[in-house]
Amino acid sequence: MAETRTSRTLQLVARALGRVGRQQARAAADITPQQAEALHLIADRGVVSTSALALWLGIDPSTASRNLGGLERAGFVARRRGIADGRLSDVRLTPRGKRIADAVATGWTSCYGALLERVPRAERQRVSDVLDLLAGLLDGEGVR
Repeated sequence: MAETRTSRTLQLVARALGRVGRQQARAAADITPQQAEALHLIADRGVVSTSALALWLGIDPSTASRNLGGLERAGFVARRRGIADGRLSDVRLTPRGKRIADAVATGWTSCYGALLERVPRAERQRVSDVLDLLAGLLDGEGVR
């Protein structure tokens, strides 16, 4: 019973965070949350391949390519033939894309910070520790 309750709570949190992500992505540049996450990943890593981005986002490479096409048309990313392998393309942020990635990240930080401010002060460290644990599990393993 506790597992079911925890599972439902995690689903609720995931949906709500998704809603926040959609709102922030639209507010920053009228992009999808997946595109916002792509910009964030590229900003973190500098230069990425389409296939690596697809893997990190947990999507099909063709979907990643379509998302990148939209970001490229908007002037947020630039794709060039890969240096290490000419069959692949390297993707990097344009200055405009960097500004959008920063704006989305700032929005996320602000929203999440406001949410955590509502957690009783005595519980914040515990919540932070659990979130760090979950993030590590999800980042290292992915969800299956």
